[in-house]
Amino acid sequence: LASWRLATVIGSLCLGVFLFGLDVNIIAVAIPPITTEFRSLQDVAWYGSAYMLTLTAFQPLFGNLYKYFNAKVVYITSLAVFELGSTICAAAPTSAVLIFGRAWLGLGAAGLLQGALAIIGQTVTIDKVPLYQGIVLSAMAVAVCCGPVIGGALTQYVTWHWCFWINLPAGVCVIIIVLLFVPFGQPSKETNLSLPLREKLRHMDAPGLVLFLGAVTCILLALTWGGSVYHWNDREVIGLFVGFGTLSICFFCWLVRQGELALIPVRVLKKRSVYVGATTLIGFGIISVVYGYYLPILFQSAQGASTTESGLRYIALVGPQLVALIIVGAVVSRWGYYVPYMISGGIICCVGAGLLTTIDLSTPTTHWATYLAITGIGLGISGQLPYTAIQAVLDPADVPTGNAINVFSFHLAGAVGTAIGQALLIDGLNVAVPRYTDAVTPAAVIQAGATGLNTVATSPMVLEAIRSAYVEAVRRTIILGLAGICMTVPVSCAMEWVNIKHVAERRCIQESEHLPVGNEETKASTEKLEGSSE
Repeated sequence: LASWRLATVIGSLCLGVFLFGLDVNIIAVAIPPITTEFRSLQDVAWYGSAYMLTLTAFQPLFGNLYKYFNAKVVYITSLAVFELGSTICAAAPTSAVLIFGRAWLGLGAAGLLQGALAIIGQTVTIDKVPLYQGIVLSAMAVAVCCGPVIGGALTQYVTWHWCFWINLPAGVCVIIIVLLFVPFGQPSKETNLSLPLREKLRHMDAPGLVLFLGAVTCILLALTWGGSVYHWNDREVIGLFVGFGTLSICFFCWLVRQGELALIPVRVLKKRSVYVGATTLIGFGIISVVYGYYLPILFQSAQGASTTESGLRYIALVGPQLVALIIVGAVVSRWGYYVPYMISGGIICCVGAGLLTTIDLSTPTTHWATYLAITGIGLGISGQLPYTAIQAVLDPADVPTGNAINVFSFHLAGAVGTAIGQALLIDGLNVAVPRYTDAVTPAAVIQAGATGLNTVATSPMVLEAIRSAYVEAVRRTIILGLAGICMTVPVSCAMEWVNIKHVAERRCIQESEHLPVGNEETKASTEKLEGSSE
């Protein structure tokens, strides 16, 4: 593409990803007031998990849609569904309707980030992918910065409903820009375009999708209900875990049986950089989403910050993440190797997350802000690189499927982490409240919601005790994030050491000679030898 047109395309993708990131994070600081209005602290996990359920479960389907249908059409359809979900959430009169709206919103969002990644892969050469991925993903980091501030201001000075109404004009602008300026890109492989519609629909693999949806729903329900609605040893929870295991086995057997018609072809899953990268994204997903949902509760409930101030505090994490994201994307495009940054970024993030576990009511601002900044720098260095690896090791025709696997892993981890975080938070309050005060029961504190502590505190001393209990309870969720990110360091060491610049040069030569791209797994092994000789 010409430089001006490429800039327009990348700019429009940034707008779409910004909208996606804004919705993910704008609700975070609004959750405490929502739980107070609806008296629904027990539903906190569902505000995130309902969104994550559809966002994750439909990733493989959208991977195939982008593989076999026009990327621009699929992208705009996703935006339209996303806008409808925003309307439902904005007008929600009850917690149940809000949860339904979040699920619908997640369905539309499932195609936004993956669509941006797919269009980048079709628009620029592979060696430039890390740079432009960094630019586009930085839009999500900007949204993460702006989202809590905008959400906090809207919640504090207007109402939390506007956290969703604001999506409508922004979404319409994105649709118009995409319609006018993004070219009608072809599917990732020319032969996919020529397939009959019936054959394309066979590749959507409806039975596999049903099994996949069932398995994801079972595990999320089990983790959300366990310890809050039901005891962990109740038959409902045990039955859900059994259902998850059974459906997962059936799903993988179905994948093997279907071969190339499967929702996710097994040969793609066998690529080392694919399953290793997806595993690292599980750790990144846990820490990113869990901190996004539960750090605002720490700031507002325990430390007494307003919703706007809570959003401003969160910038200490995502601001450095944004800077690191762009810098590392440019460096990888220049140098070629990305695995060293995955490892070093994970280590830095572990240090920051470990320091965050020491936060209490008296922690100075300079300390907790520094801890958040260290964590954000680590996330920015390493978080985008598993997506870069997909471009390097897979045939271009399989890149949408690889992107789907990665996006699914990140967001499923976030959904599961949010559900586990709720269980840890509720259980932590049940344990910590009696330890600090006997003037109020844990049930009353939980029922009051995260910002309703003043309504149950009979004196300033009791309020201080409840806040101390909240610190102890939220610390459990911070430790959960630490556990997730610690997992990424040893796993990242197993990534294939591939130089993406060399892969780009090889593909240019093959394209000029009209040769097939070939087996990237063999090339990765060759690349490892080249790296050793250098």
